[in-house]
Amino acid sequence: MSRSMQHWNGHLLCAIDTETSGLDPFFHEILQICILPLDSNIEPVRDVMPFYINLIPEYPERAESEALKKNKLSLTHLAANGFDKIMAIDMFEEWIVKLNLPCTKFGTPKQLMPLGQNYSFDKPFIMNWLGPSVYNQYFNYHHHDTMVTAHYLNDRAAYHCEKVPFSKTNLSWLSHVLNVKVERAHDALSDCLSVAGCYKEMLKRGTIG
Repeated sequence: MSRSMQHWNGHLLCAIDTETSGLDPFFHEILQICILPLDSNIEPVRDVMPFYINLIPEYPERAESEALKKNKLSLTHLAANGFDKIMAIDMFEEWIVKLNLPCTKFGTPKQLMPLGQNYSFDKPFIMNWLGPSVYNQYFNYHHHDTMVTAHYLNDRAAYHCEKVPFSKTNLSWLSHVLNVKVERAHDALSDCLSVAGCYKEMLKRGTIG
């Protein structure tokens, strides 16, 4: 199975999810992140381990209890077993090198193409962690999104006077409707697998004609 569909131009589609200490990317921070490479069949690439780590919060006092309740992450555990921000960036860049991404005609490696659930939430958190220049070096500006795709499929069904397939567009509901198995909601790796599974099922349903 190829790692890239023809129209991806050699970029690598990756399901991406973050668990954070709150909702504000300029006040809260990433506690856990997973980047899961996918092949052209929207399945995890078999010979590549996902980038999946916990981060030590720099501002634990800013963490919201509701966020921690949802993602079930312990600040004490993170402080003892997570990675600091700079070390995590080094680990991420080492992981990127091991992907052996193809290069452009100018010799620069192709990029990761994000697939997320409401990726507009995750993106500013990741940019604040890596910094804009590092983010733009490794991540393609095109991204895919299961929530956006669900809205498209709803609009398409309504336009054709058909039943709208998704009454809600959160990941747990999409997984339920699309019969995608969920191991543990609000764990970054589990959510990446759910996102990939949902997107694959959406592609099956979204054919034209």
